[in-house]
Amino acid sequence: MMIKLRNLKELLTQIFPEEGLIDYCPNGLQVEGKSEIKILATAVSASLNTIQMAIEKNVDALIVHHGIFWQRDSYVIEGTKREKLFTLLKSGVSLFAYHLPLDKHLILGNNWKAAHDLGWEKLEPFAFMNGIPIGVKGKIKPTKREIVKANLERYYQHSANCALGGPELIQTLALVSGGAHKSILDAGRDRVDAFITGSFDEPTWHQAFEEKINFYALGHSATERVGPQALAKYLEEQLKTPCLFLDAFNPF
Repeated sequence: MMIKLRNLKELLTQIFPEEGLIDYCPNGLQVEGKSEIKILATAVSASLNTIQMAIEKNVDALIVHHGIFWQRDSYVIEGTKREKLFTLLKSGVSLFAYHLPLDKHLILGNNWKAAHDLGWEKLEPFAFMNGIPIGVKGKIKPTKREIVKANLERYYQHSANCALGGPELIQTLALVSGGAHKSILDAGRDRVDAFITGSFDEPTWHQAFEEKINFYALGHSATERVGPQALAKYLEEQLKTPCLFLDAFNPF
């Protein structure tokens, strides 16, 4: 079924209202393409590889978590950015990007969707940015931290980098997908047993033991596939239009 670009834009605005959210990038339509859409796709990032994959599969509109434009980027269109824009414009592919709105969504988001899938209960908002929660925290029955690790690796299909500074049995957890390893301090203040994110850095190892918390990093890209995959399924059901998830390889 064909849809109009303007109708897709209206639907996505309804799904992801910004509601005063201050982000690091413009959310919504970033590049306007053809006015009629027969095939949609979602992906984690608007890499050149992903854009080329979209064109190969005859995609008319691509919706990503990480778009092309970011704060503090140069205004000059050159190099890879020029190649991405030229490729999109030449092929008529529209590009939409939803960064924090796709992280925080209570049904389709990278964090709440994962918490539901993993069977967490008594979910609450976690990790506030300008008063708006991005992540989630919840509870599970007491589970050995090695089993929690195995469950996370199975769900995200990615190995975990761990700093196990917390209790042997985990009951309370917090999650912020992507590059949120600094939120370990928020998790420590909330006294949860485990904090899950995508990335890690040298200080995180020490902080896990100092804050007495179990830390799991499952990959920036892997933890942010959840939302785009859920969005692809939702859009296909709602619009009766094919919507693919483009799974570009990224081990980070």
